[in-house]
Amino acid sequence: MSTEVNHTEIEDRMERLQNEYGDVPIEDKRWERSPQAFEELLGSARDGYLGGAYAWVVRNQENAPSLTDSMPESASDDHPRVLMALGRGMNAWGLAGGGREDGETFEETAIREVKEETNVRCSLTEPFLLRKATVISEGNHDQRIHLLYVFFDAEYRGGTVAIQGGELNGAAWFAEPPERMMPANELRAEDWF
Repeated sequence: MSTEVNHTEIEDRMERLQNEYGDVPIEDKRWERSPQAFEELLGSARDGYLGGAYAWVVRNQENAPSLTDSMPESASDDHPRVLMALGRGMNAWGLAGGGREDGETFEETAIREVKEETNVRCSLTEPFLLRKATVISEGNHDQRIHLLYVFFDAEYRGGTVAIQGGELNGAAWFAEPPERMMPANELRAEDWF
């Protein structure tokens, strides 16, 4: 008989998000981890780790900082831009966000993580993806860890990009998609760019 860690908690949170926001696409993932990585994640899950949240933050031109006197007027554009982050050790652009802390909603997580990682303040509109992950250990499928990652659309509310160097190599506002993006970015970019 298998042990399902976080299954009920994840189902309850998914139900709340679906009830609050309506039909949100759900992506089911199955991830296999080394026994050591699985045990570490299992400990975190038993301590309350349920997953994380990320935000597709859009800044319209009227919210962009004013050009400095040394910049030509032609440097201004009227294209909305989306905030993307390049995590340490990554080679594809993703969204600012991260792990949910105990007691937080996924909404609170996304807002906090965007601010911590990029110094940008945002407000969420609605989720565009719920990624439900089932994690198993290589060679032993008797235990399963269930996690949820929520991806939100968001609006820029202030701040200038200043990265959290311990987690990111960079962050930038994009009017066109970068060459390499994480899967959730690619999914959202299909409709946005």
